[in-house]
Amino acid sequence: MKLLLIVFCTLISFGKVFGQQDTIVIPESDILNLNTLIEEVQMNNQEIQAMQHEWDMLEAKVPQASSLDDPTLEYMHDEFPDFNIAEPMKYRLRLMQMFPFPGKLSSKEAIADIQAEHAHHDHLETINEIIASLKSAYYELWFTQQSIFLMQENVRLMRQFSEIALAKYSVGSANQQDVLKAEVEIAKMNNEIIDLRAKEIAAKAMLLSLLNRSAQDTLGFAVISEAVAFPYKLDTLEQLALANRQMLKHDSLGIVENETMLKLSKQEYLPDFTFGLERISSPMTEFNGWTISAGITLPFAPWVLGKADSRVQEADLGIKKATATYNASKNMVLAGVRELYAKIKGEQQQLESYAKIIIPTARQSLNVSLSLYQNGKTDFLMLIDAFRTLTDLRMEYFMRRMQFEQAIAGLEQTVGMQITTTQE
Repeated sequence: MKLLLIVFCTLISFGKVFGQQDTIVIPESDILNLNTLIEEVQMNNQEIQAMQHEWDMLEAKVPQASSLDDPTLEYMHDEFPDFNIAEPMKYRLRLMQMFPFPGKLSSKEAIADIQAEHAHHDHLETINEIIASLKSAYYELWFTQQSIFLMQENVRLMRQFSEIALAKYSVGSANQQDVLKAEVEIAKMNNEIIDLRAKEIAAKAMLLSLLNRSAQDTLGFAVISEAVAFPYKLDTLEQLALANRQMLKHDSLGIVENETMLKLSKQEYLPDFTFGLERISSPMTEFNGWTISAGITLPFAPWVLGKADSRVQEADLGIKKATATYNASKNMVLAGVRELYAKIKGEQQQLESYAKIIIPTARQSLNVSLSLYQNGKTDFLMLIDAFRTLTDLRMEYFMRRMQFEQAIAGLEQTVGMQITTTQE
């Protein structure tokens, strides 16, 4: 099976005049499949793994929050004379346990569970961010590789121009300056290829870093679909964002967390209890017996009541803050959806204009300039100018196509889910 590394046939066809290929066929084994990379990055990316460990760590804290404090075991030598520890009047062994007022531990467990759920949302949010970064780097690589192929093909075409100029020079219908200008253009394009190779290495380095691969690993050729399609409606995307964006779920859960903290703060007005069991042994009187004890905290005592009041006030303010944070996040997400939607639609329209009008017209202009030059009706500078114009327009097309795909990747991150099938 063969896949196309797209140098779009809708852009330009020099076939009749120059014999230039419209597409470059790449063996499937050399294709860098984006879907496969997305699966790999979710398994191997270190930032994603760190967030997974954070989630697991907070999950492990949930049962701790619902557990009682450690009991206290005390052993005492009582009433020994003149620091003679070997002759005490009594031996005491005491076990003490504190019991919070019913409902407090369940509230603490609920808060710990919410914090673990926060970490889960953060983990999923990180996955979305990393996938968006991966796609952005992938499309950057695609643009760079397309630019390299374009420049290599342009070098070949300029060599044909040089041969035409040389043929005209040999019969005296052109001057040597035309041949030299063609050679200068070839040298300039070769320099551009060197710069593009460096950018290709940088794009691959970013991908390897995200994938947690060795820097010496190799990557193939990035590909994208020929279709410039985006059939989604704005209101649908906004609904998807509100339903799926993990940051919004995180901030919404923050309101619930602070409401639970308010409940716990109000429970601080309620007392906790301490119970003890003590074994007493008196060698002097030969008495052996048991003692039980009970205690209660007094959080409602006038001199400490202000502490509980402040906790309730703090939790109440926390709810207001969490609500404002959620509303701000929701507004930001919806604004981001609208901004990226407008950018995508704008890029889509411009890409269509480039493919159907601008580049075909520039191609026609170059063909006309070449024909006029061959017939001696225009100079070589006009031919070079038409060639540069077409080259710049094709490069702009690739740039805009990259920006189109990157904007979709950014929109997917903002929405919180993949909304396109990246590759067949």
